[in-house]
Amino acid sequence: MYSARCTLPGAAGETGDGHAAGALLRGWRKRALLTQEQLAEKAGLNVRTVRRLESGGLQPRSRSVLLIAQALGLCGEEREQLAAAARGPAAGEPAVDPIVPRQLPAGLAALAGREGELTTVENAHRAGPALLVAIDGMAGAGKTALAVHAAHRLAPAFPDGQLYVDLHGHGTAPVEPGEALARMTRALGVPGEDLPDHLDDRAALYRSVLARRRVLVVLDDAADEDQVQPLLPAGPGCRVIVTSRRRLSGLGDSRALSLDVLPLAAAVALFAEVAGRERVSGVPRGELYEVVARCGSLPLAVRIAAERLRSRPTWGVRDLLERLAGDRLAELAAGRHDVAAALDRSYERLPAELRRAYRLLGARTGAGANVDPRTAAALLGTSAPHAERLLERLLDAHLLREAAPGRYRFHDLVRDHACRASRVA
Repeated sequence: MYSARCTLPGAAGETGDGHAAGALLRGWRKRALLTQEQLAEKAGLNVRTVRRLESGGLQPRSRSVLLIAQALGLCGEEREQLAAAARGPAAGEPAVDPIVPRQLPAGLAALAGREGELTTVENAHRAGPALLVAIDGMAGAGKTALAVHAAHRLAPAFPDGQLYVDLHGHGTAPVEPGEALARMTRALGVPGEDLPDHLDDRAALYRSVLARRRVLVVLDDAADEDQVQPLLPAGPGCRVIVTSRRRLSGLGDSRALSLDVLPLAAAVALFAEVAGRERVSGVPRGELYEVVARCGSLPLAVRIAAERLRSRPTWGVRDLLERLAGDRLAELAAGRHDVAAALDRSYERLPAELRRAYRLLGARTGAGANVDPRTAAALLGTSAPHAERLLERLLDAHLLREAAPGRYRFHDLVRDHACRASRVA
């Protein structure tokens, strides 16, 4: 058994950084009872690279040092030895010490009405076998707030760090998987110049870096499975939380969690918390219920309404109700928070045929009314089976809700948006 400070076979009498590093590498590989081929596979390197490193014919790069150190399970002192041997006169310090990223954005102090869902996410990662929890729901349902809040609570169980990437899946420029991998791998300590160009190679490097770490990865606002799949770690110590406006399937060992709107009582509690208790003190309970009902109990809409009341000291709850009795979408906007804009992004991601179906169904379906495939077929001028497929796709995008098997309806604010879209199409 070799010790960290022993003279390893082949080290004596050799000169040059490459030879010294090669001797250390060869000794530690033999100690681990690995062949060159086995080490290359564990480190995600080409076997020819390992051979050249051991022979001293290749100056070790920081990326290779990092991957080999992890594959061999080297302790901190041994990593320092390998780093010192690999260091060239002008190369600087190779980045072999793991960087612990803490990238989670600030979370909400409280998460009104989502206590049950929060427990589900936490339990799935703490005790369950699922490597991934996929949270889906309509725009404004509070997916990001839930994911970030849960991640902060889970963070102590992941001492090697937490990664966060907003994938902008429903924005104008979704983040490409290769770019997301570059960001995360750099955050884990791999220099930018060592990143491979090909997507598959970047994904392999990312998985190798995470193989022996306990890291929590939060992927926010995913467009689809293809954007997420390359970003999933394979190590048993890592867990992932993904949010999306679409139901995601085919992501392996995962747990799906769909967010609905809040129950009325929880929506009222959220409204009071954001508006300030003093702003709703003495207000009849019925008026508060009416406010959140006009917001469709959608967390984003409830928060915006409460923020507007809080920022208008001359308003009372009755003034807010009167405004919400008209064009609700126009009223439910405050700063960067805007219900209509959030729904626009969901709508714009649809293919043309689904956008047409969304507009026509919204404009021709009464408030609160259900629609079945036969009725939808008549409205859309197509067959019932095809209409059902369109309805199901809108359901998967959380632009329709399922009232009962084979019966669908719009959320009130979504129907308002679909009617608006039909007028400007």
